Amino acid sequence: MSPVPLVSVLMPTFRQANFLPRAVESLLAQTFTDWELVIVDDGSPDDTAEVVRPFLSDPRTSYTRLARNVGLGAALNHATALARGRFLAYLPSDDVYYPEHLERLVGVVEAKPDVDLAYGGVRWAYHHEGPTLRGEGAVGHEADFLGLPPDTRAQPTSGNVLALVQVMHRRSERVPRWPERTERVSDTLEADFWRGLLAAGARFAYAGATTCEWVSHPDQRHRIIAGVPGGLSRYRAYHGIGRGEYLNFQPSRGMRVDERARYGRFERPPPPPKSESLHILLVGSLGFNPERVLALEERGHRLSGLWLPEPETWDATGPFPFGHIEDVPLDDHWADRVRALRPDVIYAGLNWHALPLIERVLDARLGIPLVFHFKEGPFICHEKGLWPTLVRLLRGSDGQVFISPENREWFRLALGGRLDESRTYILDGDLPKLDWFTDDWAPKLSHADGEIHTVCAGRPLGLEPLSELARHGVHVHFYGTHFHEWFPNWTRAGLESGYLHLHPTVEPEDWVRELSRYDAG
Repeated sequence: MSPVPLVSVLMPTFRQANFLPRAVESLLAQTFTDWELVIVDDGSPDDTAEVVRPFLSDPRTSYTRLARNVGLGAALNHATALARGRFLAYLPSDDVYYPEHLERLVGVVEAKPDVDLAYGGVRWAYHHEGPTLRGEGAVGHEADFLGLPPDTRAQPTSGNVLALVQVMHRRSERVPRWPERTERVSDTLEADFWRGLLAAGARFAYAGATTCEWVSHPDQRHRIIAGVPGGLSRYRAYHGIGRGEYLNFQPSRGMRVDERARYGRFERPPPPPKSESLHILLVGSLGFNPERVLALEERGHRLSGLWLPEPETWDATGPFPFGHIEDVPLDDHWADRVRALRPDVIYAGLNWHALPLIERVLDARLGIPLVFHFKEGPFICHEKGLWPTLVRLLRGSDGQVFISPENREWFRLALGGRLDESRTYILDGDLPKLDWFTDDWAPKLSHADGEIHTVCAGRPLGLEPLSELARHGVHVHFYGTHFHEWFPNWTRAGLESGYLHLHPTVEPEDWVRELSRYDAG
């Protein structure tokens, strides 16, 4: 080992073998050379180890591979424990230092003993540049800007001020631990850490020039968690988080859920199969209330899943923490894997995003009956060029499930009457599991004030203009913090009317108690 370096550069990495060489080369090109590089590979399934090997000839570089993926926070804590330097800097393996980055930051903290953290200006998304991700105004006012709503000029919806790549700070007892995945998953990881430093009395300082680049790409952590596409299902799939590992998923944008609180009650061994049991291959996504498929397991059916690869925040795809669903990788050999599994039936759905995948399954001619359950999106299919795909699936599937009789009739007419109704069934696409329905009914609000109270527990589509409902004295109770954020103008106008009332997301165990207060939904 070399003598103790002045700066430890921490490089957590996961599935970024193609980015990593550029990041390391940018460190090797630094004008400041008294550093060590601590690479912590968070269980990457790619060839990261092979890519790193040539760089290990430099004695300043070390490499540790964790046995399994534990998340960015835990990887950073592991790297911090290995680091020996007086100052800690960060170089995520998809980002880049400019040659004078470390020299400038070291110069700030050595010249100003009262400064705990120095940062360089950052170029992000190739054409944006600023001292911070929130612009020039945040310099010297970092604590204030960390408490503001997200800046539309910045990529992260979390309102973060500093990308990891910008920062170097002193080692001291006031430096907090990085929040780990076992506690919470959020794209506010960095912002929460900076807030922790500031709360402990740390002072920040700007180094006076752009010194690094925050590289924008679809697999950035904040985009996987809170981007489009992004969300819980994409995060679980990307990191290979399987059955039995529950997440408290709290993105700055999108659907939030504490999986253990919601699904922990369903942790039980599957019942033994029965003579009439089926092997069902689920294809696509499950939308809301994915635990409903456990009703099939509880009746002895075996489940496998071939999932939509890039789900939106409201799509539910495997791997799931609950149940015993066998996930089929969507790789070049998925069709062979499905044939080897020999399922009795394919149950495919649910929304327009899944149509291309379902069409691939239909085209594979697996010789397995395919039931197509379509919940929503015929008009979006027009917009996205997927209407021919939708028509083909409706005509080519062995059975169709529609969400209502009216929905079935609409499609019958849209298909020119070419719909064999004997092969159709009616079932809500997001039908909740029976477990959530209790006898805990509440008195109606209308009984107390004599006015009409209705509820919207999702997107407020079709509720415009709200002023008309208000004019007729109809109160609308709007649930879901993430929905309030998605429809800010509608929400603001509704609140001005006095007839819109905002409520946080109502969890399934409270559905009956909470939602039975209203006259209609």
